[in-house]
Amino acid sequence: MIEMPQRVMRFYGKIEYALECIGFKEITLIHKDKINDPFDPYFYFEPDCNTYQDIINYIQQHHEKSLQQFTLILPKENWGSFINGIEEDYFKNLRNSTFIFSTCEVSEDKHPKDNLYMWSHYGDGHRGVAIEFDTALLTKTVLEDQERLHGENLEPWFEINYQDDVPKITCEHIFQHIMSLANNANEEALEQTELAKTLRLVFRTKSMIWKEEKEWRLMKQNKDTKLKIQRVNLLHNTVTAVYLGLCYNLIDDRKNDEFVFETRRNFPRAEIFKAGRKKGKFALDFERIAGPDNANT
Repeated sequence: MIEMPQRVMRFYGKIEYALECIGFKEITLIHKDKINDPFDPYFYFEPDCNTYQDIINYIQQHHEKSLQQFTLILPKENWGSFINGIEEDYFKNLRNSTFIFSTCEVSEDKHPKDNLYMWSHYGDGHRGVAIEFDTALLTKTVLEDQERLHGENLEPWFEINYQDDVPKITCEHIFQHIMSLANNANEEALEQTELAKTLRLVFRTKSMIWKEEKEWRLMKQNKDTKLKIQRVNLLHNTVTAVYLGLCYNLIDDRKNDEFVFETRRNFPRAEIFKAGRKKGKFALDFERIAGPDNANT
């Protein structure tokens, strides 16, 4: 199990989507086809050896003594099926069956609620809201849903890796992976090869331009649907805080504001804050307008 932040946050530019989350006590995971960046996630297998002769030339230069054994394990006529197997079995499966809920890490020293870029880009110019979640409870509900659907208990979270280039799949990765087949057909052991690790890294890597987001993704797989969204019900205390944007139109009778009302009704332990301008600074200041100890405010 990977080490997760205790809290994560999601920005909502459309108030109706945020209200669905709060009012219906559910989150919506979206298919990769609905993500607005065509490089995200990067579902392509692009090794630096494009042909069988490329890998043979590489082995002759770097692992000449292993060339004969390599060709016995992976003869030329099987090269195409090996490459297609990775493309079809790994990337195509992920492309077709993966649904994602994107969040930002909440840490003690840096909270995404203070990020003007995130509010401007994802919060509809500060008109939207941001919802903070308990990651342990989010994890529990998605794992239970995944197990109910497919009998699987997969790790649902991964942290986004940021770099300028897509992680490189090298001839060496492929060589070591193929040679491991000679000594170990154990599937779990093969998952620990550098090729397998790099394939997983490709899937969770984004351009450095997005580094400011500090993104963690909640992932769910469903091979049995053609729909582009999946909804998962939330446990009672999953929402820990709600932040109303600087330009969110909060009504005068605050306790009857639809967002405040629905939060108090479904997540009474959650705190609610309204953003304001911090005097003399390019920064936000948050007023606490409701919480578990003043639920009737």
